[in-house]
Amino acid sequence: MVKPKSQKKPRKGGVDFKKIKRKIGRKLPPPKNATNTEIKSKAIVLPEQSITAEKAGLAVSKKGLTLKELLQHTSHHNNKVRKGALLGIKDILLKHPAELRLNKIAVIEKLRELISDDDKLVRETLYQLFKTVIFPGCVKDNQGPLVSLMMAYIFDAMTNLALDVRLMAFKILDLVVQFYPSSFALYAEKILPKYEDIMRKKHFLEDKSKLKSILAGLIRCLSLLPSNERNHSAVKNDTQADGMLHAYDPEDAKESIDQFQKLSLPSAGSSDITKQLKDLLSILVGCFHDFMPSLHSTTQLDVQSCDCLQFILQSVDFIIGFLISGICRSEPDPHILLPFQKPGTITYDQSLSPMMLKKLWNVFPLNLVHHLSGKEEDRIFMLDTVITKIYLQSSKCSYSPSALLDKFLEFIESSLYTKAQSGKVFQEKHLLPLIPYIPKLITQISGDWRSRILQAFTEVFRNSSPESPMKLACLSVIEEMLAPERKLDANDPTLLDYQITWMHYLPSLLILLDNKSPLCSEAVLRLQLHVGQVAPVNSIFSQEFDTMQYSFRCFFSQQIDNAVCYGPFVRLGADIQELAVCCLYYFSFMDAQLLQSLVSCCLCDDIEPSMILRILEVLQSAFRAGHIQVADYTSFHVTLLSRFQVYPEKIESAIKYNGKSNPKAFKSVTSSICTCLSQIGDDYLVFQLLENIIIDQICGEMPMENKCGFLRMLVTLDSRPTRLSDQSIVKLSLALARYLIDVVSTFKEDDQESTPVTRAKRRSYYLLPSFHLFYGSKKLSSLVLNTMGSWFSEPSSSLGSRHTHLTADRSITICAIGSVLFHMNKDVKIKQILLSCKIESETMLQNLLNLLSAEGTNLTLEERHKIQKAYDRMRAIASNEVV
Repeated sequence: MVKPKSQKKPRKGGVDFKKIKRKIGRKLPPPKNATNTEIKSKAIVLPEQSITAEKAGLAVSKKGLTLKELLQHTSHHNNKVRKGALLGIKDILLKHPAELRLNKIAVIEKLRELISDDDKLVRETLYQLFKTVIFPGCVKDNQGPLVSLMMAYIFDAMTNLALDVRLMAFKILDLVVQFYPSSFALYAEKILPKYEDIMRKKHFLEDKSKLKSILAGLIRCLSLLPSNERNHSAVKNDTQADGMLHAYDPEDAKESIDQFQKLSLPSAGSSDITKQLKDLLSILVGCFHDFMPSLHSTTQLDVQSCDCLQFILQSVDFIIGFLISGICRSEPDPHILLPFQKPGTITYDQSLSPMMLKKLWNVFPLNLVHHLSGKEEDRIFMLDTVITKIYLQSSKCSYSPSALLDKFLEFIESSLYTKAQSGKVFQEKHLLPLIPYIPKLITQISGDWRSRILQAFTEVFRNSSPESPMKLACLSVIEEMLAPERKLDANDPTLLDYQITWMHYLPSLLILLDNKSPLCSEAVLRLQLHVGQVAPVNSIFSQEFDTMQYSFRCFFSQQIDNAVCYGPFVRLGADIQELAVCCLYYFSFMDAQLLQSLVSCCLCDDIEPSMILRILEVLQSAFRAGHIQVADYTSFHVTLLSRFQVYPEKIESAIKYNGKSNPKAFKSVTSSICTCLSQIGDDYLVFQLLENIIIDQICGEMPMENKCGFLRMLVTLDSRPTRLSDQSIVKLSLALARYLIDVVSTFKEDDQESTPVTRAKRRSYYLLPSFHLFYGSKKLSSLVLNTMGSWFSEPSSSLGSRHTHLTADRSITICAIGSVLFHMNKDVKIKQILLSCKIESETMLQNLLNLLSAEGTNLTLEERHKIQKAYDRMRAIASNEVV
């Protein structure tokens, strides 16, 4: 039998500990005797906070900091805080430019301390802040205080042990010089030694990017050095080599020269800037030479090395230009002159030793052992051209060793031919600085080399694009080689042939240019004018200049298939047109065809009236000088007056002629022509020469305005009593009668389009020439009255095709005649003439009375009324009654 399980009896008394089973990972509850440390509070809401109230209305950054607070943060020990402060300052100054104007001194005083900051990111942020915000915003302010605040800290940073800090100091100096160019002249004696010190470091050959940065700033400084090339060069070249930094302002040339002259005076107590530049020149040439072994050992010419070499050579070029100009020499030698240099101008530095640049001459031309690609060949060509420019600028070719001279001449010749044949823009851009030295080179070489260089130059001149800078540079060189001091009639047949070739090419170049390059067209015309001014009388050059007019006339206009084709002259500006017109005076004779092209040009609607008057003025001067024959001279004026198209001032005519109106211009032209003809010579001979021509023009079919011009011409040449022959008076009477009717029909008394005063002035202008003719010839007055009286009975037989509107209605003709007599009667002298012509007046009245009394006239009632009114007016005039 199984014994039952024994049951445990509970213990008597209390339990000491209760064992609680805990699951793994569960958080234990706090003990029962734990103290509750939780704190509960409520927020206190105020209507405003004191800090926010203080910043109300102030400019703050994105983080709510003011400019003053951000400037304080720039001194923080944490570099991230300093960088953030710079970014905040940039944010404020961009959004609130006025803050910079008000606090620029305080901002620069605080920020300049960071130039020597030990953190690279802080320095870069500072550089960008100066470059994009501070310097552009202060460029119009007074530069002196700003520059003085910066320079001491920049010079201090240039002596820092850390190379990166020194490099940043040079970059910031570059910014200062870029925005304030005059600062270099003020601190040049301190800046140049700093560049000497850092350029002596050979470690730059390994890190070429740092060397390139230093050289870029140096080029900007050296470009501010005054030199003959930048002060007096006629060629304005805007297409320099890649990496070229421009900071030279021609307007500041005089100020820069004065500053550098002060630096070199012993009394000034400053170091001699010339010596500093020579020391720097020696360092640069040595640096360039140190690059050669590495270039020959590499298989490919890297861009960084090429840029560094280019910058070194450009720096050398600037220094040579300054040293040769002799600007800082207190006692120049008056006996040492460059070729073509005017007396009194010193441009050669005796102390510039040829040995300084011998290392450059030894490596020219640059030839690398490995095969060059197209881009590498271009880079080598670019470097060779700069070395060639340095040689041409620094050396007298006549004193150079023949082997050295031949090397450079061969390069120049081959480069010119390559440019002429290929036309590559890259080659033109880098060959361009050599072109201004061609005149100097030509005078220092002779024999076969002179002919070869001239031929190569001529090929470039002819084949370069008409609008290119190369064409402008060549024109400047040609002008220099045709100057009086070059002796135009020199006995060198080679040079003479090329000079004539250049002259003959100028007119055709003007046609090619058209109006696509006004600057180049102006240069061509200036050169052509210069040749005409300096060519000796009866010399080969004056003869060749005269032959230029046969192609030059196409520049004005030409006749193609019985139509006028206007040349570039009408499409160019007034200044260029003035140059072209001035060239006309220097032709020793003017061909009739040239005058014909000129008169066609004057008739163009696009020509300003002032230019027409200028042409007349120049032609008058040329005629007085004996350059134009009388027949051609008078024919020019007659043609201009007869073909000039006048656009009336009436409203309906403005629509017909596209809104054009030029009667004032025609009046000025007419007055100028009359003045020119009256000054030809003997009045009687001139009148005899032009009488028949003028009468024929007046009697022909032409507008009223042109007839008025010829009548004024006739009055100018005539006298009292008239010189007109009887035949001319008879022919003129019919034309004059038509003209008078045309005038009163045009300027009607009841015309509502203009005021009475305006109509009276215009009518008087057109009537006055005929009145002057009546003053000198009573016979002419009588014939005109008889002619108008005959039209009462036969109006359609004599009025002509221009007056068909008058022949259709006889009353209109009669009223027009009455209006003519009315205006004639208002003139005191003409009134006396009318009273003396009683027979003619009575005949006119009788013919008019017969017309009214005739039964078969078929006149309407309105026409009879008009005729009766005209009859009453004429009778009052004949009876000397008040009309």
